[in-house]
Amino acid sequence: MNTFKRLFALLPFVLLGMTAMAQNADNGLKETGNAASNFFAERLYAHIGFGASTKHDGMTPAEFTAEIGYKFIPRMYAYFHASGLYGLYDKDHGQTYTKTTNILGGGLGYTLYKPDNGAISIDLRGTVAASVGKADWKQTSYDAMLLFRIGRGTLKADIGIGYKHITSHTAGIGAYNGLAVSLGFGF
Repeated sequence: MNTFKRLFALLPFVLLGMTAMAQNADNGLKETGNAASNFFAERLYAHIGFGASTKHDGMTPAEFTAEIGYKFIPRMYAYFHASGLYGLYDKDHGQTYTKTTNILGGGLGYTLYKPDNGAISIDLRGTVAASVGKADWKQTSYDAMLLFRIGRGTLKADIGIGYKHITSHTAGIGAYNGLAVSLGFGF
């Protein structure tokens, strides 16, 4: 658990290094005149989707998410994350679900691969979010995910796969670790 937190704490430094490399590559494009325009709307990032994770200790997390952010360099973006997380229990547990309706946080993303034709791109993202307000399941969640953005044009289908860790702050509900998948759309 502590190893995961340390690795997650190093993520911003890794992304910062990638930012420096991307800025150098972007400066090379500007010198040749092929750089994309810097309009505000072209730098916006948005995602709406549904995510689910593998079962752990009789519980399966499922969540609806909405994210909006800004690409401060062509390949890197920061975003605000809001979601509703439900912990679905099996029949033997008694209660069928717990809910955390207000989860707020943020994250960083970096586009690892984006071809010139724009048919598919691959992003590496890290998100940290925590429950706020009155919730059945008070918790802090950490996600690391590869997001495949598929499609041409502005609106793209998003398919993600990654790892989710949830630190529970509610008695009777333990920490969660598992594989996470996400489906949605965004630009």
